[in-house]
Amino acid sequence: MKILLIGQGIAGTLLAWSLQKRGCEVYIADGNLAGSSSIAAAGIINPVTGKRFVKSWRFDEFYPVAKSVYQQLEQDLGISIWEERPTLRLLGTPEEANDWAIRCAQPEYSDHLGESKDAGAWSPFLKPGFGFGVIRQSARAKLPQLVAAFREKLQALGTFIEQNIEYQAVEGLFKTYDHIVFCEGWRATANPFFPDAQFRVSKGEALIIRFPGREAPLPPSDMLKKTMLLVPMGDGTFWVGSTYRWHFEDTLPSTEGREYILGYLNEMFEEPFEIVDHVAGIRPTMIDRRPVVERSKINPNVFIFNGLGTKGALLAPFFATQLAEEILL
Repeated sequence: MKILLIGQGIAGTLLAWSLQKRGCEVYIADGNLAGSSSIAAAGIINPVTGKRFVKSWRFDEFYPVAKSVYQQLEQDLGISIWEERPTLRLLGTPEEANDWAIRCAQPEYSDHLGESKDAGAWSPFLKPGFGFGVIRQSARAKLPQLVAAFREKLQALGTFIEQNIEYQAVEGLFKTYDHIVFCEGWRATANPFFPDAQFRVSKGEALIIRFPGREAPLPPSDMLKKTMLLVPMGDGTFWVGSTYRWHFEDTLPSTEGREYILGYLNEMFEEPFEIVDHVAGIRPTMIDRRPVVERSKINPNVFIFNGLGTKGALLAPFFATQLAEEILL
């Protein structure tokens, strides 16, 4: 079976890999349009999110699949992708500390949450006055490295097409391909094959920072979370994000996004830091915050894999496997 995927973010990459594993001949067309959320994302997997410290949707089902898939991809591509890292959760008020303690006492959260008396390796960096919690089974999937390495593999096979496919050209492609799957991220808001898909895209921005003079001894290896999340990148820098903007004019990093992140960082850190980079991406989020993985009602040979939102690193492996099975039925 010969299949064309349009778009190579995390959705297109994992679906292509899943289809290849099942013996399909897979091509990906991608023209490197601006605004890819997969390239800007840190790839965080977090079992507990939000102000109420609520367990992520179907986490216990999705997490083992994600871990297995990323570790298999590490073997296939010969690169490091999967990192399990605990997260230090800063608790800024007595109310937050009380809510955290309540969650820690609930059996369904016992594997994921704990309390800490101090900030560990983060202690010299932080302003005083915080309480501390620990999130276990948090992880990072290195999405930009994964996408880049998989693209190199496709290019070596001659199955990567550096081109943006226009919607009006799709019908003619069935002379060559059995199925076409759109994995195009936020641009799917205009896809005529899925007019009922209800997107609510948002722009996210992140900073890459470092702490001058803190390269030795080694900087903290745990992730750090308050309103902003800090993720060690392994080279002395930290990814910090992210913002949410529902109305935006372009895909570029903005002054407003930068100042928003800096405001929260200055509330957290005693230690001076400097900005190394500023990135932005557009999240393909659905109104119901659930991924859209379905067959087109207009053409049964057209599918969509999209709407992964902020939890793409966790959701993509599971739903890529499910869609690959459906396509082959």
